[in-house]
Amino acid sequence: MSKTKIKVGVLSICAVALSYMALSPVLADIGREFSGVSETMVQMIITLPNLLFIVSSPISGYIMGYVNKKTIALASLCCYLVGGLFPFFFNSNIWQLLVGSAIIGLGSGFMMPLINGFIVQYFEKEEQASLMGLNATCTALGALSFIFMGGQLARFGWRYTYLVFTLVVVIIVMVAICMPKGEPQKHAASEITDSKQSSQFEMNPYILGIFIIGIIYFAIQNAFNTNSSAYVADVLGKGASVASLVTMVNTLGGIVGGAMFRGIVMKTRNHIETVTLAIVGIGFIIPFLIHHFVAIIIGSLFVGYGFALFNAAGTYLLAQNTRPETNAFTVSVYLALINLGGAFSPILVNFCAGIIGDGVAVKFIFAGIVIEAVAVYSLFLNLRKRGF
Repeated sequence: MSKTKIKVGVLSICAVALSYMALSPVLADIGREFSGVSETMVQMIITLPNLLFIVSSPISGYIMGYVNKKTIALASLCCYLVGGLFPFFFNSNIWQLLVGSAIIGLGSGFMMPLINGFIVQYFEKEEQASLMGLNATCTALGALSFIFMGGQLARFGWRYTYLVFTLVVVIIVMVAICMPKGEPQKHAASEITDSKQSSQFEMNPYILGIFIIGIIYFAIQNAFNTNSSAYVADVLGKGASVASLVTMVNTLGGIVGGAMFRGIVMKTRNHIETVTLAIVGIGFIIPFLIHHFVAIIIGSLFVGYGFALFNAAGTYLLAQNTRPETNAFTVSVYLALINLGGAFSPILVNFCAGIIGDGVAVKFIFAGIVIEAVAVYSLFLNLRKRGF
């Protein structure tokens, strides 16, 4: 099978990865529908996939050693389809919406390590940076498509937004046609020379630092996704259509970030995460300082741009600093842990920001300060790397 065809298959999977972000612009509407439900519970519609991710991601990394990747890919896409459409038909209470998000989360957990696994298995290291950048671009472009279509459907009511997941059917067909089997990469016992080499998981001080940065970043950056709709409603006094525009700009930033990833990583090398975190922190601080539509648009652009870079950077750095036979499981554990941080983002951010003050804008300054602090830690981690 040609590499071009494989690229089409891999990148088509990426287009579905953040499809659930199509629900972000209607969170405020869902909150009004279920007025007796806490704000954190409503926000869990977006963050619950992160929680279920931590269950299915390590399983995905493990079973890739025994099951071909194409089978796992199709199973994960079916989870997106079923979980996305479930709340359209069953939506009498918040728990039914959360069930749909949980099913999507299972699919997301199986899918994300799989994408990295395909790239590492079929492409040389010099091609991996380009593909991981394209991965981020297609993830953002796919999210933009889902958000745009979801926004159009939202005109008929927030329930209709869930119909956007029918687009997953197209991706299932593309994967079935374009993807190779992705045979399991499992080393025979005779090829193993010691217990360290036989482990599927790899860890050292530098990799641990990447894990810590990823966990904190995802625990904080999700504050934009879960609060942008409330910011538009409470601070700007606008509705779901404006909130949808803010989310679309966020994904446009992601498209630009993904397209620029290879060039940036070639210039910054291991400092790619440091640069990214600095940009994202600024994106959070701007809407706090300036309560204006233009400010939230600029902030959204910066946060989306940084999100795409960071998503690609974490898995890229792990690919460059782990052995091929340990990469899949190590990346799956990394993805599980950062999504654990993302799952508890509303609880953590709402609590900590509540100590500082009231109002949705306070959550933005809290997130900005924390992410800038993590950027400083990232800088020192890379300066120390040669000593590891």
